[in-house]
Amino acid sequence: MPASPALNLEDTVTAVYCALDDALADAQVQCRDGKLIWRPGPAPEVDDREVLCLAVVQELLGYESDHAFFLWLENNRTLRALFPRRLSRPKFADRRALLTPLIQQLSQAFCELGDEGQPPFSSSIRTPSTSANLCASKTASAWTGWRPPATAPR
Repeated sequence: MPASPALNLEDTVTAVYCALDDALADAQVQCRDGKLIWRPGPAPEVDDREVLCLAVVQELLGYESDHAFFLWLENNRTLRALFPRRLSRPKFADRRALLTPLIQQLSQAFCELGDEGQPPFSSSIRTPSTSANLCASKTASAWTGWRPPATAPR
């Protein structure tokens, strides 16, 4: 069986964004004025869907440190082109924290969309997901004994 071709970064981010969009639709969450969760005030400069996408990309790439992820993000031409409007690191962390209940809801939607016990993101190197814990009760974890790499890929 031939090896599957690897996705480049742009294709991976596009796939993540599309999967998030499908999960939002499945969870019946609508974006209104760039907000996935109601809060007062004008529309945010950076859409909540973009923040979610970057949070998933950060997790998929194994960046445990927001600082390291943002250094990589600022120096990556592809992601700067895909996300021309970005939040500062502290504002990103705040928005991600605000969206945590939604992220947990989407984890369940990923499980249902994939008809599996885990969200549909996978690669040749398994990256344990903190949000996948919601699905762990359905199936035995395939990541038992897995240890994350010391540093994230460049």
